[in-house]
Amino acid sequence: MKKTSYIFLFLTTIVISMLAAGCRKAPINGKLDAQWQIMNIEHISDGHNEKPRLRTYIDINLHIVNLRNVTTDEKGGAVIAGNMIYDKDNSKLTLDFPYNKEGEKLTQLQSWGIYTNPITFDIVKLDGKQLVLKSEATVITCRRF
Repeated sequence: MKKTSYIFLFLTTIVISMLAAGCRKAPINGKLDAQWQIMNIEHISDGHNEKPRLRTYIDINLHIVNLRNVTTDEKGGAVIAGNMIYDKDNSKLTLDFPYNKEGEKLTQLQSWGIYTNPITFDIVKLDGKQLVLKSEATVITCRRF
């Protein structure tokens, strides 16, 4: 009797482990899917380097990108949602923010080094710790957060 209950417990544990592992959602974009903190924005035209005055993040998950910054009093700052296309073969990242196409809304994107919408970045470096994006106007250096 005791032996059969151990076998039943063992088999149940194996089945539950297999089911739990099968439900996990894997990142479709590999190392790109993460929260990245912008550490430096280099302006190509004049070589000026700028460190964001607020903690500024790019959150990438599946086909969505969220631009966020956090104010000094820890309250949420701006959050801008957009669509993303990742061309892994050519190391290109295209971002489109459908609600930030013109005027003041387009100007809001400048905190993240984005001056046109939509924008395509070349991915200069992508590993588990650092992301470097290059557009025609800027080079954005991020660390994984």
